[in-house]
Amino acid sequence: MTTENIDELKNRLEGFVRDLIDKSSLDLKVEVTEPEPSYLEVSFLGFDLPLLLAHNAELLDALQYIARRAFSEAVAGGVQIDFDAGGYRNARRQELELMAVKAADRVKVSRVPFVFDPMNAQDRRIIHTALVDIEGIRTESEGEGQMRRVKVLPG
Repeated sequence: MTTENIDELKNRLEGFVRDLIDKSSLDLKVEVTEPEPSYLEVSFLGFDLPLLLAHNAELLDALQYIARRAFSEAVAGGVQIDFDAGGYRNARRQELELMAVKAADRVKVSRVPFVFDPMNAQDRRIIHTALVDIEGIRTESEGEGQMRRVKVLPG
């Protein structure tokens, strides 16, 4: 995607998200940046930030889902769109990576599989990625829909 196209997409995405926020009467500021080529990050700041992060960031995830659906053509064309609020995603990634390593250590010692509680696709991907290079461990997802979880197994 050309720089001109990505700038246009960035402006359209920011307008779309601002419209959603305005219609929901949330007190939030929206900023869309391109930290890497073909990667757009929508960040939020403001009084209602805790509402976005409540219940494991369900509202943040829902807004991200709606935006990805609305801009599905760009996503299918290789543009990644992620939403974050107050550094939540980075903190969550670090927390999940630590949990993954602890689970892997436990499985290595006990040789008994460890099953995480149900997670969304993004969190499951972080667990799988964190453990992909650990020798003697493998991961798989099991379950359906919102009950899908990661299983860490001796490999």
